[in-house]
Amino acid sequence: MKNVAMIKGIYAGRSVFFQFGVLTFLVLTGFFMASTVSYVLLAVSGQAGVGMESVVYVQCVQLLASAFTFLFPAVATVWLCSEQPAAFFGSGRVPGVRLAAWIAAATLLISPAVSLTGYFNMQMQLPEFMAPLEQYMRDAEKSTAEVIAKMLQREGFLPLLANLAVIAVAAAVCEEFLFRGTILGLLGRKMRSPHVAIWIVAVIFSAIHFQFYGFVPRMLLGVFLGYLMRWTGSIWAPVFAHFLYNAVAVAGMSNDLLKDSVFFTDNPDAGDMGWFSVVSAVTLIAFFGCMRVIRRTGLNGE
Repeated sequence: MKNVAMIKGIYAGRSVFFQFGVLTFLVLTGFFMASTVSYVLLAVSGQAGVGMESVVYVQCVQLLASAFTFLFPAVATVWLCSEQPAAFFGSGRVPGVRLAAWIAAATLLISPAVSLTGYFNMQMQLPEFMAPLEQYMRDAEKSTAEVIAKMLQREGFLPLLANLAVIAVAAAVCEEFLFRGTILGLLGRKMRSPHVAIWIVAVIFSAIHFQFYGFVPRMLLGVFLGYLMRWTGSIWAPVFAHFLYNAVAVAGMSNDLLKDSVFFTDNPDAGDMGWFSVVSAVTLIAFFGCMRVIRRTGLNGE
């Protein structure tokens, strides 16, 4: 522990480009670690006759990927590049009940608009000469959907809790510490406009998921999370919103009565788009009202 404390902030005086280099190296290192452990788990589970067909294995791989590729590089980079890591993340600032309620309301209100953009994003078609690229994108999208479907296929309270832990809790904490915590924090030091920085991080956040037909809605969600970080000064604000957004999606897709609803399905009926567009417009107006309140009161942590 003493050695760890000694290296805190050793790169605090270096350039942002150097610090991004540290982050990139740690992300690649974390990815290698996650891949290595995943292969070991696959070998062990394969010997037990389970392997890739095991939902538990898929969940473990997702946890490893989140922890090693996102959380570890984020925390390690800030530890090395800041003399006050907690202040860098704003982890000491916890939103109060009132602010958390406004964040929850904003998260729920933006969901229909995000889903609507997802529908139009799914209609994207590339020129004929880019057909191989389009096929690759659709195959990648299908592969990701199959992983999620495998995780959601088991019914019951305990499987639901396990999926919430992996898809909602782990994803929210690990991804937000990397994107809204570390990357946005470093980029904000270099760029004059915080708005440009928020949008750049949102693009990176969406691109890193390799879900091309969900790029636009995920980018918009990233912008929302970025402004929560800026207006509250606390990493826990985007973590909470990210968790809530994913948790509602997991709960909806795990319910037989809700999973085919236009609010949760990945392939909504075009016939629903009329009334759903009206709902999205109304909730989007209410969302901006919530964001005005969050902007006005966020830094007070109320």
